[in-house]
Amino acid sequence: MLVSIIGTILLLARAGSGQTYILGVTDSAGKNGYNHEPMFSHLLRPDIPVMDMYSTHMTCRTLDMNDKVKPFVVAAGEVVPLTYEKKDVSPISGQPIKGPCSFYLSNTTAKGKGAVWFPIEKTGSDGTLWCSELIKKNGYTHGVKIPKDIPAGTYYLRSEIIDLSAYLDNKYEDFTREPQFYIDCLAITVTGSGKVAPKGSKIPGIYNNAESKFLINVDSATDSKKFIIPGPAIDPLLITAP
Repeated sequence: MLVSIIGTILLLARAGSGQTYILGVTDSAGKNGYNHEPMFSHLLRPDIPVMDMYSTHMTCRTLDMNDKVKPFVVAAGEVVPLTYEKKDVSPISGQPIKGPCSFYLSNTTAKGKGAVWFPIEKTGSDGTLWCSELIKKNGYTHGVKIPKDIPAGTYYLRSEIIDLSAYLDNKYEDFTREPQFYIDCLAITVTGSGKVAPKGSKIPGIYNNAESKFLINVDSATDSKKFIIPGPAIDPLLITAP
């Protein structure tokens, strides 16, 4: 299934200063039956990051996991092209957003609860650009490849971008110097005949006792390139699947 960005379909409420929430995704023909309603109701303001890694809002930034929008259909092994809001400054620190991206899947039957989330992509820095900066460089878009061997079904695709830049400036109060999590989820239907079912993790829960692992000078090329994104590793079977 060929997919490309040819417009923005509003999946989540628009507002604010953070680049890191998903506006939408379309197929190559501009079809998929999307409406312009939020996927979830009772969303937190999309311009305000989640700053408590133990909060229930870490799941999908909402407590209502009843999806409102028809899922985007993609074949296993193909790419979901995401479009983000064209903002790149933290509303908390006032600094440019700099940090890694992680993308998780969870079957929608569990409504995001329990040990059901598994990572499919974790992108940090190549020493020059962080994932958040790469999204901006690519016109506020990012393509997430769906593993070829996962079972067919409907999933939540969870996008998480972690802003680490607030640690650089000591003038802020302590609460502004925590990592800032920009999180969104959208529903996708995966087609195919895969059989790999990766072990899942609870969200919140993937960063328990990991506060010190987020301490980094984001402007150091050496430190940025060596940075290991906290949280569960990608299942090797997903990495090596042909």
